Amino acid sequence: GLSNPFRGLLKLGSLERRGAMGIWKEFSCELSPLELRLFLDHEDRICVESYSLLRYSLLRCESLALTHSDGRFELVFLGKKLYLRAPSRDEAEDWLDRIREALQKCRPQLEEEEWETLECAEDGGEGQPVQSDSAALLQYSDVPGNSLDWTSAHEPELDAIKEAVLYMDVDKTWVPFIFSLSLETLKCFKVRSNDKILSNSYGIETIQDILPDTSLGGPAFFKVITSKAVLKLQAENAAEAASWRELVRGVLMSYLESAEEALTLGGTLDGHSQVVLKNIVKENGFLLQYLVAIPMEKGLDLQSFICAGCSRQIGFSFAKPKLCAFSGLYYCDSCHRDEETVIPSRLIHNWDLTKRGVCRQALKFLTQIRNQPLIDLKLVNESLYDHVERMRRIHRSREQLKLLGDYLIMCRSGALKELSKRLDHRHYLLECPHKYSVADLRQIADGVFETFLQSLLQFASHHVYSCDLCTQRGFICQICNSSDIIFPFEFDTTTR
Repeated sequence: GLSNPFRGLLKLGSLERRGAMGIWKEFSCELSPLELRLFLDHEDRICVESYSLLRYSLLRCESLALTHSDGRFELVFLGKKLYLRAPSRDEAEDWLDRIREALQKCRPQLEEEEWETLECAEDGGEGQPVQSDSAALLQYSDVPGNSLDWTSAHEPELDAIKEAVLYMDVDKTWVPFIFSLSLETLKCFKVRSNDKILSNSYGIETIQDILPDTSLGGPAFFKVITSKAVLKLQAENAAEAASWRELVRGVLMSYLESAEEALTLGGTLDGHSQVVLKNIVKENGFLLQYLVAIPMEKGLDLQSFICAGCSRQIGFSFAKPKLCAFSGLYYCDSCHRDEETVIPSRLIHNWDLTKRGVCRQALKFLTQIRNQPLIDLKLVNESLYDHVERMRRIHRSREQLKLLGDYLIMCRSGALKELSKRLDHRHYLLECPHKYSVADLRQIADGVFETFLQSLLQFASHHVYSCDLCTQRGFICQICNSSDIIFPFEFDTTTR
């Protein structure tokens, strides 16, 4: 009988958000009664999300404050600060007022006491207590008692942030497991003959949320929602359950920040690219962080001798492990078939053009994003232009092509349409000289990208020199006043 909490929006507008690298990026923001959503595209408002990457639940907002007179303010969600900047102080204060309004409306409704006092008949006879529906939901047929064994005599995993015994609902029966949380996985172990045996492993990228679930019996119960299953768990007490929820959320936010930075390094993408990336992130989101960062090999022991792709046991006594040069993780021979490719991060940081073996998952990921201009070399490693002669020439050609594109875009002759065919869907080459796709990096390694650029420059410059409309948009030197027409893309003879 409650009204729809998502009906209507409280505020729409544009805000800048500061990322982990300190870079401010503009987003279209949407404040609803329960959520603050951030979008890259203002018109289509296509949400760029990786398991709620840029969606913030107001129920988890701990504090909010104006931090600077220029319009900067911050929101705190479970210890994580969200830094935002409005165009002015007045606009920032209006956002804060609207968010406070939303908090006041949604919290009293959801913070009411879930346990109700049950009243019995005064005579203590046959009258039965009247129980509310919410209290009835808290009854669970197989809730374990206080006699459960919470001790563990096993050494925790080397990479464990937290490791403890939790009881999990398996077909309406509570079964003890040892859960181990690291920065990359949530592992579940069975105990047999005093040995820890890995039962399941959930990558952090597959975890969507972790929530309390008092309907199972009390505050010590919670559930972990993954992309494949919902794990219903019980901790020893309410404080232990709260500790698990806080740590899992912290690890999840750390992962999402890494993925988000890799995702937005390429700058603002068009709507189609956003849709493509959103679908890719849901499947292989954790691989985004390795696109521009050279991976660190962690070793088989930190993977618990489990294949990173299919959870098959690998090692000296099992299947032969194979190292993926893209992610630094180990895979079995079924998930890694020695297919080779240039590693983008090694090219842009070390100018390493060597092809290395990658797993099937990484190869599929690189194939999916091969045409997306995700890598902004100015942000990732601008010094590459200074140290590599080939990249200096390519950067020079890219700047010339951008200036030539400005002429063809304004020309009514239809030359831009012909240039678009030659660009082969790489229209970003006319917009920013620093953006590169994986396909561009592969062609640079093969030595054909520079030739491709020269053919585009030759076509575009020939048109400008021979077109009456483009020629009239040329310049004359304002120092010598020579009648020769000069253009800004003539780097050899013209200084701007």
